[in-house]
Amino acid sequence: MDKAKKIILKEGFNSVLRNGIRSFTVENLASSLSMSKKTIYSYFPKKEILIKKIIDFRMKKLSSEFREIINNQNDAIIQFIEVRNHHIKFANKLNLKKLTYIKARHPQVWDIIEQHRLDRKTIYMEIFKLAKSQSYLRSDLEPSTCASIYMNIINSTFQPDFLNSNELELNQTIDHLRTIMSYGFFNEKAICKMKKYDR
Repeated sequence: MDKAKKIILKEGFNSVLRNGIRSFTVENLASSLSMSKKTIYSYFPKKEILIKKIIDFRMKKLSSEFREIINNQNDAIIQFIEVRNHHIKFANKLNLKKLTYIKARHPQVWDIIEQHRLDRKTIYMEIFKLAKSQSYLRSDLEPSTCASIYMNIINSTFQPDFLNSNELELNQTIDHLRTIMSYGFFNEKAICKMKKYDR
């Protein structure tokens, strides 16, 4: 990817994170980059296109960060914990009100987020398969089914409308889900390892 384009997308995400899509302007982005609007528009002819590309860029980067964790660890439990913790770290930077706004007012942008979240099933499929081969997964569970259920629970739980209608705080929900989900899939061997590693 062109260096300037990458810089625009990276800083664009930081701007969306800080101010939300509603307050995002090409003028402010150009100013923060000390770059002309004309340069930005040469890569992204419309603000709507730029916003979609920004979100897609960051979601792809998040997926590659998960992939790096998988490639650098050969223990399924450590993979599971580190991917989960990285996911939590990323989610903690997000603002629920801003997510609610995106889902309500920018459905095409929300669709990009949803598609990347669904694609993460592949990552968890690999982790659960490895967990099975390393005798961590409960013997009565199938890796592919675990991955499907796990991702569905995450995707269903972390919907702005669900969190808002149940008056749930993002951090509290993450903590509860982490405990419930982690100790439900794995056997005693895995749980012992988790208790040592996941402090």
